[in-house]
Amino acid sequence: MATDIQTFNSQEAAKILGVNVSTIKRWTEEGKLECVKTAGGHRKFMMQHLSGFLKQNKKKNSRVNLFPLENETDLKISHYILRGDFEYLTDFVEDQAFACNRDQIQQVLNGLYLGQYPLHEIFDRLITPIMYRIGERWQQNEIAISEEHLASQTIRDSMIRLQGIIRVPRRKTGTALCLSFSTELHDMALKMIDHILESRGFKVLFSGQITPILKIENVFDKLRPDRVYISSTYIGDVETTQKEFDELCRISDAYGADVFIGGGGFDSLITDRPGVVKRLHSFRDVATY
Repeated sequence: MATDIQTFNSQEAAKILGVNVSTIKRWTEEGKLECVKTAGGHRKFMMQHLSGFLKQNKKKNSRVNLFPLENETDLKISHYILRGDFEYLTDFVEDQAFACNRDQIQQVLNGLYLGQYPLHEIFDRLITPIMYRIGERWQQNEIAISEEHLASQTIRDSMIRLQGIIRVPRRKTGTALCLSFSTELHDMALKMIDHILESRGFKVLFSGQITPILKIENVFDKLRPDRVYISSTYIGDVETTQKEFDELCRISDAYGADVFIGGGGFDSLITDRPGVVKRLHSFRDVATY
């Protein structure tokens, strides 16, 4: 008879609990960890077996390879991270964003990073799809603007917390200036660029949203960035923004800084300007070029 009950073998249970397979075998033989055995004598574990073990053995709940396990939700998150199931994780994080649960979102982000997923993959496969979903739900009047802001800010705050565990090389490969136009209201994509550049060894100068270009040349003169990253999601005043962009390109070119641009806002601008090296279409591009 077929069943939909999720089971794990000894190796999967060991990864989820953060121990080796021999420890799993010992725990089952000692009766500390329940399991079912197949006709061939193989151990199979259900989620309730693992969660029951954690409840009875809290002292063994040390920091494992992903994050501390305290309840069945933690076990499920660990399981889906180990499986690389971004479809489930996207749904889960979206729900947590609307519930304003920063800790749960940060747990997923930390788990993916500690699980050896590169930052660009986390941003491309998890954060970006969720932000698109949130934006679409607002555009279709499924949620209020206040809900959109709360959900977006919850993800942004959780993502900023992730920066605390990102491995940053001591030796710097260059200096990168990350900025937006003076009318840009969103800087989440720019913050993700910041994370990736830091992990690549760049010293990052992050100005964020609504960056006035007045006297921006002073920044170039004092801090000498090698690269300039400009992010734009939406442009209302094309003429004014085009002038800002042209001026930024002129200054960057004068100081020998390469310009990288990304975001849908650039669909409205003429981008064939001196200094522009690459238009970035994904966070993988940020990690590559």
